[in-house]
Amino acid sequence: MDDRIHEPAIDIEAIRWERINLIIEGRVANRTAGDAFDPASLRLVHAERDGDVPPTHASIVDGCLTLRINVMQGPDLQPLTPGHWRLVVAAPGVGLGVGDPGRLADPTLAVTFRLRRGVFSARPMLDHHGRLVLDVGFERRAGFDHRGGFVRRLRSRATHPLGALRGSILRGLVRSFKALPGESGPRILFSSDTGASLSGNLKAVHDRMVERGLHHRYHLDVLLRGGPTRERTLGERLRLPWRLATADVIVIDDFQPVIHRFGDHPGVRIIQLWHAAGAFKTVGYSRVGKPGGPDPYSRVHKNYTYAIVSSDHDVRFYSEAFGIREARVVPTGIPRMDRFFDPAAAAAGLRAAHAAFPASDGRFTILFAPTFRGETPRDATYDLSRIDYAALHAVCVEKDAVVIIRMHPFVTEPLAIPAACADRILDGSTTALDVNDLLFAVDLLVTDYSSIVFEFSTLGRPMLFYAWDLEDYIAGRDFYEPFESFVPGRIVSTFPELLDAIRRNEYEADKVAEFATRHFAHLDGGASDRVIDELILDKAG
Repeated sequence: MDDRIHEPAIDIEAIRWERINLIIEGRVANRTAGDAFDPASLRLVHAERDGDVPPTHASIVDGCLTLRINVMQGPDLQPLTPGHWRLVVAAPGVGLGVGDPGRLADPTLAVTFRLRRGVFSARPMLDHHGRLVLDVGFERRAGFDHRGGFVRRLRSRATHPLGALRGSILRGLVRSFKALPGESGPRILFSSDTGASLSGNLKAVHDRMVERGLHHRYHLDVLLRGGPTRERTLGERLRLPWRLATADVIVIDDFQPVIHRFGDHPGVRIIQLWHAAGAFKTVGYSRVGKPGGPDPYSRVHKNYTYAIVSSDHDVRFYSEAFGIREARVVPTGIPRMDRFFDPAAAAAGLRAAHAAFPASDGRFTILFAPTFRGETPRDATYDLSRIDYAALHAVCVEKDAVVIIRMHPFVTEPLAIPAACADRILDGSTTALDVNDLLFAVDLLVTDYSSIVFEFSTLGRPMLFYAWDLEDYIAGRDFYEPFESFVPGRIVSTFPELLDAIRRNEYEADKVAEFATRHFAHLDGGASDRVIDELILDKAG
């Protein structure tokens, strides 16, 4: 009896690119072999040199194979090196074939990414043995050597002579301090560059640890910069390496250059509690090859031990954005959103919102909260000419409504609401009220590309999307999923359309519940506890 496992043929039914990911979908034609085929055994192996890496994702469900290969996440989380990368199965007796080679003739399967140091290219193809391979190429830009940028490094050192050495000095000091005896007991460092006090996810987790009395068992340290553009004092710079070196767990909620320069240190867990909920606009390494996109050869974000997300649906997007393996992205939920599922906290938020905006109490309340345009806080803008205050005020009078306009914090241009409209149109950009508290008073959210849709969806209330520059925004920033099918509400492109939708109550609100279910694995108030128990105490204890 021949008990050998015959090589399964994978009939590729779809093959395409999503940003930096090659997506392969097919069917295991040989079901006998397919039953023994473990997708976790798939590896990408370089044909000419040492090096192998698993696909970013591999699964078989009912005989259907799904593969996702992130070409920027090769060995050591670096882009795949040039040459042929062959898909092999790391199991005896099982191989991988292709059912219909003609599908690989599609010219759109050859992609290029223009990087700072050169042009990276990739395309799936069959080698001369008829095996599926990913052909990777790289054409280096003049002035870059094999180490990644001789000319660039010289320019950097000439312009920022101390900045080029900062990372190596910091890592050296941290290593030295780690060798010194320190205080007994695990130390958890909450670090942020965004403000002078803890806020958002960091505050939610820190305060919950105190509520549970964990500050008696662990040293809870707080390291704040006071703002992303604020320069640290000499004393702060001198104390910084010591505070990093003595931490067993470092918890952050945004990009912090110092954490990137800190590097990888055995025994130290770095947990990224990213401030946004869900995955909407592309960020981080998802923007490789786009204007302003990062260098995929850098180590920024890649030393995170874990990052959190709100649901399994968003794991792959955060893995892509941070350049880390999917196993390091954990769907705990968003700590600062625990209040959305706490009736007492919701009632307190509603009272705070009505206290800040008395005109909203008892009236239909609309929040207009668009995101900014631009690449950085310094060039952030919003085209205020897109708002017709007089026409908006007229609709508010018709519906006995008020509109609170809250621009993104990066947008500093004042709203200049006309005095005649100020009884119904309220400036929410200057209030100290937390936007999450404000949402409890809102009956209708009007936004565009802001991640505020995730938080608001848990309240089950309607939304409108005023996307007057959608095509330009897609070209410059893009989304993880098609905007038109992603957003849980009606899309309008002109201000008259927006006003008409409000007047007629045409919101497509039936999309909201399904959106919330898809993007929140835990519609409860336990995200902070999950972060503490699964990611912090598991290590620090």
